[in-house]
Amino acid sequence: MAEVLIDNIVKVYPGDVRAVDNITLHIKDKEFIVLVGPSGCGKSTTLRMVAGLEEITDGTIRIGDRIVNDVPPKDRDIAMVFQNYALYPHMTVYKNMAFGLKLRKMPKDEIDKKVRHTATILGIGELLERKPKALSGGQRQRVALGRAIVRDPACFLFDEPLSNLDAKLRVETRAELKRLHHRLQTTTIYVTHDQEEAMTLGDRVVVMSDGLIQQCDSPLTVYNQPINRFVAGFVGTPPMNFLDGQITGEDGDVFFEGAGIKIKLNAGQAELCQGKVGQETVIGIRPEALFLKPNEDANNEDQTVQVTIGVVEPLGSTMDVYLRTSEDKSLVARLKAEVLAEDSSAKFYVDMDKVHIFEPGTYGANLTNKNAVAV
Repeated sequence: MAEVLIDNIVKVYPGDVRAVDNITLHIKDKEFIVLVGPSGCGKSTTLRMVAGLEEITDGTIRIGDRIVNDVPPKDRDIAMVFQNYALYPHMTVYKNMAFGLKLRKMPKDEIDKKVRHTATILGIGELLERKPKALSGGQRQRVALGRAIVRDPACFLFDEPLSNLDAKLRVETRAELKRLHHRLQTTTIYVTHDQEEAMTLGDRVVVMSDGLIQQCDSPLTVYNQPINRFVAGFVGTPPMNFLDGQITGEDGDVFFEGAGIKIKLNAGQAELCQGKVGQETVIGIRPEALFLKPNEDANNEDQTVQVTIGVVEPLGSTMDVYLRTSEDKSLVARLKAEVLAEDSSAKFYVDMDKVHIFEPGTYGANLTNKNAVAV
C-alpha cells in the first residue's frame, strides 16, 4: 500500500489538445478516491498516466517513495480493472486470476492459496474451472477484481468497471467494492462518469471538467458546498435547478429576483451577497429544497415560489414534479409521494440551506460558499 502524488501533470495530444491541464492531487495511503466528470473531462487520461498506459507531457507522478514517470506499467506495483474486464477467453477463471502471479515466478502452492482465498472473498470459488464465456457480466467483473486483488498491489486503479452491468447488478457490485476496500485497505483510484457511484464509493470525490479539477472534497461537502455552478449542476439527481436573475436590496433585506420568482436570502447568504446588489447572478435550488407545505426548514412566506405544476413522475415513496414559473422557466421538485393535479397552481416553500447563489457562467463561483473561487 502507498500514497500517490500527482504533481502538476499535463497531457497534450497532437493538435495541441490539452486533455489534462496541470492538475495536482495527493491521494493518501489506504484512501478510496473517485475521479468523476463528463466524457472528455480528463479523468480516464489521468488514470492511464498513473498506470503508465499514457505518456506524461509534463509533471510528476509518485507512487509510494518512487517517481514512476519512466517506469513501465508492469513495474509500478499497481493493478488495473478495466471497463471491458479484459479477461483471457481461452483461460479458466483460475488461470485468469493466477496469470499475473505466474509471470512473477511465484511458487505454485502460494499461487493456489492466493487464488482460492480471493475467490472465496468474492464468492466465485465454484467458478474457478469455468471460462469467461460461461459467466455472467457480474461474474466476469468479479473475476477481473480477483485478478487484481491476488497481486496485492500498492494501488488499485478502476476505469469505469461497472458501466457494462445492469442497474441492479451495478448497485450490488458497488456495495461489494466498498466492503472489499474496507477489508483490504488498499489505496484506490476509481474513475466513473456516474456521480451516484462517486458519491457512494469515495472517501473523497474529485470533480473534473475541461482537464481541470473543479473540486476535491468529501462527498457531502461537494454536494452541500459546491465550489461553482458546474459542480453544483453535475452532482445530484435530479440536477440542481438554475434560474437567472439579480441580487436586489429592500428595507435592509437582500433578495434574489428574476425568472418569475423573488426569494429573500437568509442572514448568512445576505451577508455574502450584499456587495452584489444590482448585479446579475444565478440561483441554484436543489429539487429536495422545494416543499408544498411549510415545515421547520421551509416556513417563510418571503422564501416561496409561485408555480404551475406540470408533469408528475411517481417514483414509489417519492415523486419528481416538473414546475413552471410565471415567466415559463423550468424547475423540478422531489417530493414525498402524494396526489397532485397537473396544470394546477401551487406555492412551494424553499429550504434556503439547499439554495446557492452563483456568478454567471458555466463555472461561475458559488457566492454563498466562502471558499469558492471562479475557474
